[in-house]
Amino acid sequence: MPPKADPRDWDRHFRPGAPRRSGPLRALANIILICVALGILGGATLVAWNYRERARESAAANASMVETSNAAELISRTARSLTATAAWATSAASVPTSGTPTSGTPTSGTPTRTASPEPMIGRSSVTNGGNLRREPVVSAATVMGQVCVGDKANVLEERKLASGARWYRIRITDAPSACVPDRVAVGSVGWLSASLLTKPTP
Repeated sequence: MPPKADPRDWDRHFRPGAPRRSGPLRALANIILICVALGILGGATLVAWNYRERARESAAANASMVETSNAAELISRTARSLTATAAWATSAASVPTSGTPTSGTPTSGTPTRTASPEPMIGRSSVTNGGNLRREPVVSAATVMGQVCVGDKANVLEERKLASGARWYRIRITDAPSACVPDRVAVGSVGWLSASLLTKPTP
C-alpha cells in the first residue's frame, strides 16, 4: 500500500529555508565546474612550461652569441699581432747587420749588394697614442696596432688627403715604455695621422 500523505510534508519540503535535495542537474553542473577548473589548471601549466622552454632557448642563444663574439675578437687580435710581427721581421731582415760587408772587395766569388738607405723626411716622436694603419684610411680593417706617447719614429713619406688631413708613413725606431698590450713592435712601418706626431725634424 502507498504510504499515507502526511500533511506536514508540504511545510517540511517547500517552506522557505527548507533543505533541498540535489538532483541530477546539480550533479551535472558540479561535474562541468570540475572539468572547467581542471582545463584552466592544465592550460596554465602548459603556458608556464612553454614560457620556461622559450626562456631556456633564449639564454642558450645569448650564450652562443657571446662565445662567437669572444672568438671573433680573439681571432682579430691574433691577426693584428701576427701582422705586426711579420712587419717587424720584414723590416729587421731588410736592415744589414754590422758584420755583413756592404762595400769593398768580396771575400768569395759571389758579389755582395750594397743596401741603399730608405729615403727619410725626418725624425719625429708620438705625442698622442693612436692607431698605426696600413693605409691612411680610418677603418678597422687598416689598424695594425697601437703606438704610445714617447715612441720615436723615422718619417718616410707625407700625404695630404682631399679632406685636408695630413698623414705620415713612419717606421717605429724606439719604444721606451709599454702602454697597451696590442702596441706595434719596433721596426713596424705604417701610416699615422699628423695630429699624433711632432713636426718632423731633419
